[in-house]
Amino acid sequence: MTTAPPNFDCADIYQEHGYLVRLTKGRDAKVQVFEVFGRPPTEREAQWAPETILRCEASRDVWDVISPELRSEFNRRLKAEGKPVGRWAGDETALQRLLGKELLVLLWAVELPDVKPEEVAVAIRNWVGLKTEERWWLYTMTAAATGLAHQCGMGWRGALRQALCFGTRNDTFHLGAVAGRGTLSPRANEGYAPVGGKPKRAKPQKSTPDDPGFLFAAPLPAE
Repeated sequence: MTTAPPNFDCADIYQEHGYLVRLTKGRDAKVQVFEVFGRPPTEREAQWAPETILRCEASRDVWDVISPELRSEFNRRLKAEGKPVGRWAGDETALQRLLGKELLVLLWAVELPDVKPEEVAVAIRNWVGLKTEERWWLYTMTAAATGLAHQCGMGWRGALRQALCFGTRNDTFHLGAVAGRGTLSPRANEGYAPVGGKPKRAKPQKSTPDDPGFLFAAPLPAE
């Protein structure tokens, strides 16, 4: 049986614009996601190092929960496109550019340490329910304003958490309650009749110059 390559549609991150997931080790293990501006080297470069931007840094505990769901979603799409499926490596994994954007939309929503396990589960469910184009749009809006690792919880990053993590048991009241509903002041119904009675006929009202239809209601002059 052939083992899936440790990447998702990105064979060489040094030569492709994509994303790199790096797993650190130790007591404070993290997951780091870099945007990598890979490119082929020029003839005059004996070696080259593509520029990177650190987009997110989160706990490994969160990554261990969401990474299987990410792998399942990405491999489903790769299979549909006739491409080899991928897997997460124990150290670094490269992702095709659009897949990396989608990954960050989910990771940005659950990156803060106070996000509860139930919220993470709800965020995964809501993320799976989004269309790919919706995930790309959310990434574009977020990255444009708060797309750096140290900007966690700010602006669109905070909005992603509010949107994707909403729907837990604590939110049940908010989902079912309807606020701000009421009625206008009661008005007497001139055609009202008690049970068994006949409704009263409304008295015809005469047109006045203030009525919009006054000109049409007035008799035409004789020729």
